[in-house]
Amino acid sequence: MKWKYFLIPVFIFLSCERTNDSEEILKYYGDAKEDIGFSVAIADDGYFICGQITEITRSPENRITKTVRKIGLIKTGFDGNTIWQKTFGDTLVGSGSKVKILDDGSVICAGQVTVSSTTLEDIIVVKINSDGTGIHENIFKTSGNQSSTDILQTSNGFLLLGTTDVARTPITDSTGNKAGKKDILIIKLDQNLNQIGTIPGKGFPNDDYGAAIIPDGENGFVIAGTTDRSEEAGQGSSNILLLRVNAFGSDIGKQIIGTTAGEYVSDIEPVDDGYLVAGTINRETSNQTIFLTKVPKDISQVPVFTKTMGDTKMWSVNAMNRYKNNYYVLAGKKGYGSSSDMLVCAIDEEGNLVEGKEKSAETDGTQVFNDVVSDPSGDIIAVGKNTYETNSMITLFKFRF
Repeated sequence: MKWKYFLIPVFIFLSCERTNDSEEILKYYGDAKEDIGFSVAIADDGYFICGQITEITRSPENRITKTVRKIGLIKTGFDGNTIWQKTFGDTLVGSGSKVKILDDGSVICAGQVTVSSTTLEDIIVVKINSDGTGIHENIFKTSGNQSSTDILQTSNGFLLLGTTDVARTPITDSTGNKAGKKDILIIKLDQNLNQIGTIPGKGFPNDDYGAAIIPDGENGFVIAGTTDRSEEAGQGSSNILLLRVNAFGSDIGKQIIGTTAGEYVSDIEPVDDGYLVAGTINRETSNQTIFLTKVPKDISQVPVFTKTMGDTKMWSVNAMNRYKNNYYVLAGKKGYGSSSDMLVCAIDEEGNLVEGKEKSAETDGTQVFNDVVSDPSGDIIAVGKNTYETNSMITLFKFRF
């Protein structure tokens, strides 16, 4: 069968307001099959995109003979043009989840790879210099499946957030983890990516998922995620889970918040007097909406507010980042299933949509933003994927409202 060239769909970006003449940049990265951008970070000389890159092998007749999905990292200039691109994990199938710029200008990327002999997923962490040299990677193997969602630099190394399906005992109504169910995983790493000690999994007997982790400003950390546990009347089968841990990974606070509609957490950001949590209610249905919950610094206290937005537009959110001084930018999509458009919008600290700060794309197929960052000058950089027929490419979109 002859290989069909990938067709790039035409994007029509819609903005409610235009406040400057900054040039918009829209770039695609990848080849045939499936390429996805999951995370983006701003460096001194450009951007880093972490995600899934499909390595393609072709015959002399330009037919695809082999494809391998790999954890990949792309460095671009501020113009979005590729400076270098690398994949990791040797021959293992994998994908990248999160990329961060370190204090010395180097880069760390966390993801997961699948060991072909066992079909189990293991976490991989890669550290690399900004120029693409000095690659150091480590794969953390266990008896079950592990995947990564976030990573932080700490004073003595790194703190990685992920999931594991390894059983944890004792299993009671509110403790432990059943084998095959998701448990929140925290791994401490030293500067050389070696694991420091072992922190027990966190959560309840069924599925618990950690979406993001941030410092709490008091030598500890706050994890925001999703749990299928409900502890109060009116909570459904998917609720907001907040965990606060100290520097040693020990629990020092928790809270479960939710309604019967079902909340799925995407991200968390600090505000002056607490934390702002973003996610989606009724995810992947015709009733999906974005929710924003503000909780005090003492996360065990009652939330300050919970608001929804995009009620009639089927909005969902995958990432949140501070924008300018008093705002936050959200990235996700409008629509669900096989037809959706990329979405970026801005909110204030009270969870209100900022008038005129909404941007979306109307196209055929499926498009989504998975991560977003903003620089001091007001540039917004979002990454994700666009899917056309059976192929997808990594998308980078840079703009200003």
